[in-house]
Amino acid sequence: MHKAHLANYFNMTKKYLFWCVNEHVDFRIPELKSVASIFKIPLKWIEQPNEDPFVILEMDSESDAQKIVSRCMLVRAGYELWGDGCSMEELHASIRQQPASLIAPHITKDKSFRVRVDGFNKTLHSADKLAKINSLSYLQFEGPVDLCNPTTQLNIIEYYGLDNTDVPEQPYRVFLGRCIGQGGRDLIARYSLKQRNYIGSTSMDAQLSFIMTNLARLEQGNLVLDPFVGTGSVLVSAAHHGAFIWGSDIDFLTLHARTKPTRVKQVERAAHESILSNLEQYGLGSQYLDVAVMDCARTAWRTQPFLDAIITDPPYGIRESTTRVGKEQDKSRDLTTQQKKLRRKQRLQHVRTQEVIDKYNKTSYSGNEDSNDSEDGATEEELANSSGCCPPPNDTLPTINADRCDNRLADNPSLVHYPSKVNYSLSDVYKDLLNFAASYLVVGGRLVFWLPVFRDDYRSDQVPRHPCLELMYNCEQILNCHSSRRLITLQKTRSPKVGERAEAHVEELTDKFREKFFIAAQMTRDERIARKSQFSRDKRGQGLTYRLQNNSKAKHIEQCSAPGPQVSATPEKNTEGNGDICDSVDSSKANFIDNNSCITGVNFGGKLRDENNIQCAKDFLIVEPNNEKRVSEVGTTILVSKFPERKQSLENKLDESVN
Repeated sequence: MHKAHLANYFNMTKKYLFWCVNEHVDFRIPELKSVASIFKIPLKWIEQPNEDPFVILEMDSESDAQKIVSRCMLVRAGYELWGDGCSMEELHASIRQQPASLIAPHITKDKSFRVRVDGFNKTLHSADKLAKINSLSYLQFEGPVDLCNPTTQLNIIEYYGLDNTDVPEQPYRVFLGRCIGQGGRDLIARYSLKQRNYIGSTSMDAQLSFIMTNLARLEQGNLVLDPFVGTGSVLVSAAHHGAFIWGSDIDFLTLHARTKPTRVKQVERAAHESILSNLEQYGLGSQYLDVAVMDCARTAWRTQPFLDAIITDPPYGIRESTTRVGKEQDKSRDLTTQQKKLRRKQRLQHVRTQEVIDKYNKTSYSGNEDSNDSEDGATEEELANSSGCCPPPNDTLPTINADRCDNRLADNPSLVHYPSKVNYSLSDVYKDLLNFAASYLVVGGRLVFWLPVFRDDYRSDQVPRHPCLELMYNCEQILNCHSSRRLITLQKTRSPKVGERAEAHVEELTDKFREKFFIAAQMTRDERIARKSQFSRDKRGQGLTYRLQNNSKAKHIEQCSAPGPQVSATPEKNTEGNGDICDSVDSSKANFIDNNSCITGVNFGGKLRDENNIQCAKDFLIVEPNNEKRVSEVGTTILVSKFPERKQSLENKLDESVN
């Protein structure tokens, strides 16, 4: 009988529950699909919710489910689903309907077990957990209990929704599953930036770096490039998955760890800090190819598809400037005829280059190293700065001593060329990036990059596009109430044709970001809540609609006992006080109580602090929550608190101020 159960167990299609972390909600499904495509595992979705932190899939093999779970960063754990329902009664009924071949192989005498009870969005008491565990006695476990390292671990998971301000008494869903594996969340602590040798102000955190590599579908032996490599945070995650990595950046100081340290109390960079040292720190030095100081707009590589993936985070112009090699040109007027003649004359002077080169070589590579002057009296600096100096033909180049050249460059800085740079608009950044990807990616290779946007102004046509690149995923990471960035994943479908170029209409962020940032800083708390409520989720995945609803309760003040007539309480701006002024008539201690928001008292503020105006006052000030210091010394007081445990202390201060 036992062998028959095993045969049926391995031949049947089973359901699997993937329990996700409650953050980066937009990234969950794209990451699952990308990881499944890496292992060529088909996915059959049973439940694919948008916000709930779980998905249910039907799969043929437990090993396939384990592969997906172990690679995903946003999956906390995977379970073989034994039952689910909207209550414990429905859960038990679902478990009893399962075939014996699903459960029997895991509760035999030779297998130890453990049962855990977890609640999402609610803390469960030990007595409740124990009662739920005992309710599974009908499963008839035959093996011993092992709380440390069990062979079979069962989990009862109760889901109480996303609203942590209105937690129901009974769960919305209850699941029972056998744990088959944990997600890749352990890599977050292992590759944390806190312990990394070399980091900068824009280093990507480990979790997002691994999500990017998963969306790029990296496999062992892939060739990956980051054209805006910076400190190489993304490359570390790519090397972890076995990819060979290299990068480029226009910032020489960042590539060589010469920038200002970003760690607190670190005065200067350590000698060992570098991109290579980051890889060697994790034993990944063999995956490192090299990094090059290069302009992404002017690459030095032959146009040929050889890259399996391009993963990058371009600079936005906020913390890091966007520049490229170039020279500003005055296009306001054309050159005059005289200027054209002068430039033509300057170009004709290059005819004398061979003579200048002979003098330079005779001085530079003669046997007398101490001589700084040529035979005709011209110095090396004069020869180097000559307008006609250009490289000699390859067949006439002498053998150069590297150490000697380094010394000569140090002694004469004028021989070193520093290319001029110009501003690099975001639209041009993404155009060049997509054109580069279309030329150098292999067919099927992916480009993964971040796109900064303003949430109010975002439109789908702002996503850069190229005829050869297909948009796979567009995931949003919310940064604040006005800005976010989107992780764009493009896949190359074919080779580019002649004349096909990328299109990008990306809004510049430098000036507008500062403007929006300071406007947001001046918003009141209520305005921020109303602003956030326009969007369905915040960066933690928590719904925001309930916040606006609770805030509207705080605005609704019901007078329980107060003399005088009642008038509408429409707030208007108090130019002399701090807060909103609401109309009311009161000359004695009043008590305004709302059981939902715990609002008590009335406070005269601003111009109404004069005792002579109290008797005929028609205005009072609503004090902001958590501001207990604004208790008026004259007249009646209003104190507003959203927290019930603070109600008594506020009422005591109310009595003190009136007395």
